[in-house]
Amino acid sequence: MSSDYDRVRTGIEFMTAYVSGEELLTEYLKERKQEDPGATDTLLDGTAALCAALLHTLARTTRRSEHEILQELARGTHRSERRSED
Repeated sequence: MSSDYDRVRTGIEFMTAYVSGEELLTEYLKERKQEDPGATDTLLDGTAALCAALLHTLARTTRRSEHEILQELARGTHRSERRSED
């Protein structure tokens, strides 16, 4: 089993490719799947670990609960989607 550090590092690597654009993300995913057929599970786990670490850090710095932050993200995303539909 991977350490939390390795899991978060994998999530950071994946999200770096994601924010770098579709072309780089596609190439990154292709390379990872060639190296490891189970890469999808590893990337999902790493991304979840990264999100959890970021959520925990945000909760600690804002002194809000993780649930409050998740609810606000959900509300904000819903409002944003509704505005884009109008």
